Amino acid sequence: MLRSAEVMHLVARRAAEFGVEVSGDVRFRLGTAVERKNRIVGGIHRSIHAALRRQSDHIAFLEGEARFVGDHEVEVDSERLSFAKAIIATGARRLTPPIQGIEHIDYLTNDSALHLDQLPETLVIVGGGYVGIEFAQMYARFGTRVTLIGRNRQLAPGSDPELADLLADYLREESIDVRLGATVSAVTEVDGRIEVVIEGEETAIRTAQLLIAAGRVGNTPSLDPAAAGIDTTGSGFIRVDDQLASSNPAIWAIGDVKGGWMFTHVATYDGPIAALNAIKGLHKTVDYRVVPRVIFTDPTLAAVGLTEIEAREQGYEISVGSVPTGGARAMAIGDVRGRVKAVVDRSTREILGFHLLAPHGDDLLHEAVAAMHDRGGIDRISKSIHAHPTLSEMVKMAARAAG
Repeated sequence: MLRSAEVMHLVARRAAEFGVEVSGDVRFRLGTAVERKNRIVGGIHRSIHAALRRQSDHIAFLEGEARFVGDHEVEVDSERLSFAKAIIATGARRLTPPIQGIEHIDYLTNDSALHLDQLPETLVIVGGGYVGIEFAQMYARFGTRVTLIGRNRQLAPGSDPELADLLADYLREESIDVRLGATVSAVTEVDGRIEVVIEGEETAIRTAQLLIAAGRVGNTPSLDPAAAGIDTTGSGFIRVDDQLASSNPAIWAIGDVKGGWMFTHVATYDGPIAALNAIKGLHKTVDYRVVPRVIFTDPTLAAVGLTEIEAREQGYEISVGSVPTGGARAMAIGDVRGRVKAVVDRSTREILGFHLLAPHGDDLLHEAVAAMHDRGGIDRISKSIHAHPTLSEMVKMAARAAG
């Protein structure tokens, strides 16, 4: 869907600068984009289920709602199963924030917002994290007038503040009304529209649709983890140790259900570790020091490791290489927005973090991810040869700027 938005943006707003003449109106058909998305996602799901069923000699695949009924027993619908070891991978679900009147509103979620067949004229998004940001730019490029409301004073909390502020500016340049440090206190439906009240503001925002993207909680209530002696947080996430074991020594948890970094690639990293610990007792531990984080905007906000602020708070003496996005390839594709930063331990030259707001920053990030493996130094990047003209030269420029 983000790719559809990117194509729409290029054709409708930027085609002429590349010498492409578009005759007549450029129209976006949401239903066609949704159908394309459904074909892709459906194919991925079918291939996963087919892989499970191909191993039917080793895997019994049951479909139903499961809940624990003891330390070593789970019930799936009406069938009870005993287990020696178990791994929980039930993920997370959306958080409904404490907004007055929200229970009476038919609001959108990150799931239902991907299944609309009509493009809303206006859309208010509550949540300044990655879900809210991605949907804001996507729907704005489709043609919807979007207001993005975040309660934190920084967009994308936890990311590099300078890059987050730049991204907020770029969203505003695309006519997205970005409001930060704002708290939604109430919502109500009036004459078929939704009115959104922000604390301290006299005038409510009227919108056709409301999207709630205000965080996630552990998908555990129906699982009844307490019945198996499993400790959870107040948000329903399962507490685990560095071997992914829960408070029940026979049960492990992986992925979003344990909180922390809630990305698919973290779950796929967790899986083999938990499996080896559960089945073979290898006592392997997780290391989340080098977890890539990406917000798939245009330009992309991508990061790994510590920010400048975090590194200093942890006592490091650091060098920071910070360069604007640019170079021959960036100029050729027509996008020099953004900045690239390297955060380096001044004494050891170990890479502590890398942060990009750049076109294709999600792909560029992985050079830094690979270099940081086994606590690698900045020379792995700064002294290597990069092809010209490529966007990857920006990564080398930041590395060299870090000294």
